[in-house]
Amino acid sequence: MKVGIVSFSDGRKRVAEACDADVKKFQKGVADWLEKEGHEVVSCPNVAWNWETCKSEGDRLADADVDAVIFNFAVWSYPDLTAQVAIRVDAPTLLLGNINPSHPGWVAFFASCGTMSELGETYGRALGDISEPEVQEEIRTFLREADPDGRQRGKAAAEKLYGMRYGHFDGPSMGMYTGHVDATQWMGQLGVQVYHRGQLHLANTSKNIAPERVEAGLKWLEDVCKEVCYDGEVLTPGLDGTLARQVRLYLATKDFCKEEGVDFMGLTGQLDFTESPDWCTLDIPEAILNDTADWEEENKKVIVTATECDSNAALTMQLMHLLTNTPVLFADLRHYHKDLDMYDLVNSGQHAPWLAKRSDNYRENWGEVRLMPASKFYFAGGGASVQFYAAPADVVTYARIVRIGGEFVMHMFTGAFVEYPYEKAEALGKQTTYEWPHVWAKFGCSFDSLKNYFCANHIHACIGDHVAALSAACEVLGIQPVVLR
Repeated sequence: MKVGIVSFSDGRKRVAEACDADVKKFQKGVADWLEKEGHEVVSCPNVAWNWETCKSEGDRLADADVDAVIFNFAVWSYPDLTAQVAIRVDAPTLLLGNINPSHPGWVAFFASCGTMSELGETYGRALGDISEPEVQEEIRTFLREADPDGRQRGKAAAEKLYGMRYGHFDGPSMGMYTGHVDATQWMGQLGVQVYHRGQLHLANTSKNIAPERVEAGLKWLEDVCKEVCYDGEVLTPGLDGTLARQVRLYLATKDFCKEEGVDFMGLTGQLDFTESPDWCTLDIPEAILNDTADWEEENKKVIVTATECDSNAALTMQLMHLLTNTPVLFADLRHYHKDLDMYDLVNSGQHAPWLAKRSDNYRENWGEVRLMPASKFYFAGGGASVQFYAAPADVVTYARIVRIGGEFVMHMFTGAFVEYPYEKAEALGKQTTYEWPHVWAKFGCSFDSLKNYFCANHIHACIGDHVAALSAACEVLGIQPVVLR
């Protein structure tokens, strides 16, 4: 990466001149370390101490087209100098406060952090000497999250979101404030139209689905799944069975999305369908909508669908889908196994079967799936839940868009999916809701950070490290990116 460094000093000429050599010594230490890390360094030759040097050094970094910039503080500097450089440099910015007890560099650091926050600028922080391993790691993390290729992908994804249509079916269930949508905010800020329709429409149109399409779906599921566990009560076979109801609702929803140009959607599901003995859980429709194949299309378009009509979940997932072109996880933060430092991420049938193997061959993915009778405790209507254990992944990005005081914020962090021997996975699965799909998740943020800052019951994930891309997408969309540690 091409990394710029600019250092700041006191706004009084005589003091700035007296501190000049000391400031440049600290800057050189940072530059030398960055070069050893393999970065191309653009070091500003002049310390920013007045309007003229702020302009010249800010323009220097802008003209050099740096990928990231470090604002270096070793002595007291006027915070307005920080602002004057910041407005000239369009690059991810890290504020670094050096250890220099003979001068109040830390005072300048904190004052400048406040300045950046007042301006609404996104920035990183590192506090300590460049020789300290923890400081080095903080800078490495910042630069990794400022990756220019990732940021470009994120900006492109944000631009793709503009003009899309979100299908909003009824609204968030069971009183979930975090799932609410403000249609005006979505159109004004994101360029996304919220198209509202009642689930009653899907219920009515599902009754008119051709029987041969439903029969084909039943045969396909019985063929590709590892097992369909009909029990004759909750999960029943045939064109009049509960699985057929789920297939009809899937086809009705799929058809509607094509007719109305719906790009992604939220289905309430609970409680309208799930509490009625004449209907069913929407696990099957949601799982297949989110997946890559069905019996009518071997290479089906993924239609991102959030259960419980959690609109902020759908928005998060769609942005992640635009980045990866793969299905995206929707799950509850269900349980933390402290002894394993592992989270069990579970939510009904919402996990796309693609997650079981992440194969381009849908048969490999669905071959891990057991359709099990839905829990009567939660779903009086019956039908199938989609049960499997997700494949491991070395690097995963977790994210969630929420609103704080009406303003969008995205919480994100990296981690992994892990796997256990089948017998252990079965034992772990039976500790929560066995018949639902499970992701065994490792989080790169601490339990305390999650506890103190994460503010939704649903969480989402895609394969790979996309923090840089999501951060850039958030900047384009006016969403505050927050990386949890």
